[in-house]
Amino acid sequence: MGAGLMLLVLVQSCKVTKDYSRPELNLPGTFDNLSVQAGKNIQEIPAYQQYFNDPALKELLDKVIVRNSDLLIASEQMLAAEAMLKSVKLNYLPDINLQVNAGVQRLSQNSMMGSFAGGLIFQEYNFAPSVSWDIDFWGKLKRQREEAMSGYLGLAENRRALRVQLIAQTAQAYYNLLSLDDQLRITQTVEKSMQETLEMLKTQYSVGDVSSLAIKQSEAQLAETRALIPDIKASIKAQENALQTLAGSYPDAVKRAQSLQEKAFSTELESGVPADLLANRPDIKQKEFELQAANARVGIARTEFYPTLKITGQGGLNAIKASNWFSIPASLFGNAAAGLTQPIFNKRSIRSAYEQALHQREAAVHNFRKSVLMGVEEVSTSLTNITHIKEQMTEVNNRKTAMNKAIADAQILYKYGETSYLEVLTVQQSYLQAELAHTLVIQKEINAYIALYKALGGN
Repeated sequence: MGAGLMLLVLVQSCKVTKDYSRPELNLPGTFDNLSVQAGKNIQEIPAYQQYFNDPALKELLDKVIVRNSDLLIASEQMLAAEAMLKSVKLNYLPDINLQVNAGVQRLSQNSMMGSFAGGLIFQEYNFAPSVSWDIDFWGKLKRQREEAMSGYLGLAENRRALRVQLIAQTAQAYYNLLSLDDQLRITQTVEKSMQETLEMLKTQYSVGDVSSLAIKQSEAQLAETRALIPDIKASIKAQENALQTLAGSYPDAVKRAQSLQEKAFSTELESGVPADLLANRPDIKQKEFELQAANARVGIARTEFYPTLKITGQGGLNAIKASNWFSIPASLFGNAAAGLTQPIFNKRSIRSAYEQALHQREAAVHNFRKSVLMGVEEVSTSLTNITHIKEQMTEVNNRKTAMNKAIADAQILYKYGETSYLEVLTVQQSYLQAELAHTLVIQKEINAYIALYKALGGN
């Protein structure tokens, strides 16, 4: 009979509240025209220690993971949520409290009670454990545990999302710093070449081969190039300070590689990434945990329509004299009660709360689907960017090769009077632009792979 009643309660509980089921997402099988590779899984996204090749960057990332202020704050929030979760996990157990009271009351002789009382001083001593137990017929306590667990796991994914964001942000800032170093070297090299050209023109001017106009044009071009150098140096210092702040340190120089030309990655992510890799994105997982919590709140709100059963009990020692307080069995007392409460009229507050929970769950469904949609869009955009940047890199390399030969030829031709100084100045300016463009495209390609790493959830 008892087993049958328990089975009936469990069945009714399932009917009142519903377990979470993921909404239909209709994920694409491919990203644009890139094919899905069978057998791929989320474990194939490498950790940053394996993904990045630069030892100095990996050392910097290790510091960021350990010392970044935002990550430390998120960790403390996780510990606070964990402490609350430990309590909610045990909400199916009764509350047990111990009450110990000792009191003395003196009644006024002129009061109603005092005029009838034989003695004006009353004493009472009480030692009594009490028990209060909410019986979970409808699954309310179970859904409360689900809500708390989903909130905790959502915080964990939020921290992981912050971690991935910081990895990507640090890597991009690091390679931006290397790019600035290269820009500074290129600009200083071109400045030296322009200085040599100016000295040559001055020599020719002294013998009447060129006019003063050539001198002024060369000086103006040299000044324009030199003006770039302090701006680049300021940007380098600002980038170093930003990286040190990410790593939880005060402004200082940043240890780094010598050039942006070195291979940035130990491995490259496959272009044919399957759609299920999006399951690794912490922001998507966080939104799904929020949806699970919203579903649990619907169940909690629904149970409010049904009666609640609460059992209470108290027993212990009670006496009106301290000398008799622990006199057993004369001082023993006990009471027990069971109460069933069925809501009848609550100014529509229960139904309103239930309808509110339903709409919040639907909003969470849309929010979850939106996060998936944005995830697919980010991966698709990153893959497309990588494809087109590779095409751009080919043309930039061609331009760089052509300008390297042009500047060497221009200097030789000018020495033998086969070209004008204006052509030399033009070639020098074009060479500077070609070298800077090449550096920026390398940085752009690196950032595209970092963006793809982040779009897939990182590790």
